[in-house]
Amino acid sequence: MYSQYWQVGLDIQMEAIRALAVMRRRNGWQLRYWWHQILPSGVLREGILHQPDILSEQLKLLRNQLPQHISLRIALPAQRILQHTIHVPDRRLREPERDGFIKASASRLFPVNSQALALDYCRETVASSELLITAARQSEVQQWQACLEQAGLSSQVIDIAPCALRYMATAAGLSGPYWLVHRLANEWLWVSSSDMPFHSGVVAIDTERRTQENDISSLSALLAQLNMRCAGDGGAPLPVYYSSVVKEPLPINTQSWSPLTAFAHYQPPLPALPAAFTLAGGLAVRAADSLPAASAGY
Repeated sequence: MYSQYWQVGLDIQMEAIRALAVMRRRNGWQLRYWWHQILPSGVLREGILHQPDILSEQLKLLRNQLPQHISLRIALPAQRILQHTIHVPDRRLREPERDGFIKASASRLFPVNSQALALDYCRETVASSELLITAARQSEVQQWQACLEQAGLSSQVIDIAPCALRYMATAAGLSGPYWLVHRLANEWLWVSSSDMPFHSGVVAIDTERRTQENDISSLSALLAQLNMRCAGDGGAPLPVYYSSVVKEPLPINTQSWSPLTAFAHYQPPLPALPAAFTLAGGLAVRAADSLPAASAGY
């Protein structure tokens, strides 16, 4: 079954909005549309939406460019996500008791009242004995949803930025154990590959003392930390695939990749910097949930 509607990934960062629309065809993904809009300073800071009305006005411009029926997917900022792992409940435990057990465990793990959190959970890997619990504040999720609705948009999927990075890499054909590092305006987002237990994080870039040398030093420290977390055979560093929202030389000890390799068909013109649409692309190609977003936890 191939979709007849656009799947639209929406990536909202502090400096810009990026959207990528795709369709699933018989012989692969088709890139249908991309959109980029600069955001005024202060609308989004450290993952917190401070001026939702301004963002809604910008998103109305996007809504006017899209077909009426779309599947919209957004990602919550990585800075606002809480995560913990627990052992997978006994397989003899059935729903709804299983769900209740997981939520009770989450209430003991997170420093926020569990009633104020939206929860989702999954195995770290197919064979893992650990469940990864991801939590976001209900109030912030509702604020994002209200902002979209004000612009005439409704999200069918709400995910998190590290997972969007993973989805895009997998769709682009990357496989095996590796690390992904994605440069944003003021931070690096990193995540393990889909074949590894889930690990992710955000490392801030020192904007007050920003020089090329400081950036190189900070990134080198991050790469060293990733190697300490998990190395390959014989202690060799795992590959690190690098992407960026800015045009810059490829850092040493990293490998380049392009989200465009995931697509069999294109709709010209193509973006001048395809890597800037990595998160939007990952959301666009993400599989739909079997349950509505609200029922799935977000």
